[in-house]
Amino acid sequence: MTLRVLLAAPQSDFAHFLRDVLTELDGSPHWGEWVNIEAFYGTTWSEAADALAGGAVDALLLDPDLPDSQGADTFRRAQAIAPQVPVVLLVEREFAALAGRMVRDGAQDFLLKDEVDCVPLVRAIRNSLERHRVLTAARATAMTDSLTGLLTSPAFLILADRDRRLAEQLNRKLLVVVAEAGLDHDTQRRDLFLVEAADGLRRMAGSAGLVGRLDDSRFALAVWDTEAEPIEEIRGRLASVRAGDLKFGVAVFDPQEPVSLETLLDQATGAAPRIAIMAESAHRPGCDL
Repeated sequence: MTLRVLLAAPQSDFAHFLRDVLTELDGSPHWGEWVNIEAFYGTTWSEAADALAGGAVDALLLDPDLPDSQGADTFRRAQAIAPQVPVVLLVEREFAALAGRMVRDGAQDFLLKDEVDCVPLVRAIRNSLERHRVLTAARATAMTDSLTGLLTSPAFLILADRDRRLAEQLNRKLLVVVAEAGLDHDTQRRDLFLVEAADGLRRMAGSAGLVGRLDDSRFALAVWDTEAEPIEEIRGRLASVRAGDLKFGVAVFDPQEPVSLETLLDQATGAAPRIAIMAESAHRPGCDL
């Protein structure tokens, strides 16, 4: 297959190094199958925008700090011109938190410039293409549950796994909660209970958390550990908010001992059957492809 990659980065030693990496990756066994890299280059936003508008790009490697556009605005411009193109951000270490916010806004991944090499770059490009494909398919059906207005199970699993990856990259903890409802009601009362439970869970998660409906009787939450509200305070807030007759299970993602979202949901669910995760498993940095 031919993979058309646009590198948008200002002229620098790093940009020259990345060009060499892309050349090395053309036909490299790192892909696991034969991949021909057709690379395009833009050293300014104007050049990158022209390439994106041409519609012949499969993936964008974007340094947000270009001579004529800086920071999150650069990513938003790229997203506006070519929403169908997955974006991998290339950032300095001190801007990792900003890159994390851009990933939550739609970028597929980010790499720290001092960690870029063949294997991490292949992994980031390959995973960004797959996540973008799955997320596009989910959006083509439905992102929200028609009864409760929460994220559907596929949408929650995709977005929660994105947050798990970000938690690992940013060295933060992530609280994962599974809530199970007893549904010993007639249909009308059951639906009302589920709607009320969903409202309570939204309050639990807050504005930055994710809430989804996994199946008929189970909900899930994923909430960031932040400086403003660490995990311990989040636990206390969850305990203080009433959400109807729900049973809760909790698991905490520790970036020092990373595990997959599937494992976290298993831990929070207890002995319940495993849930199919539509995303790649967690990995430790430096592992083989």
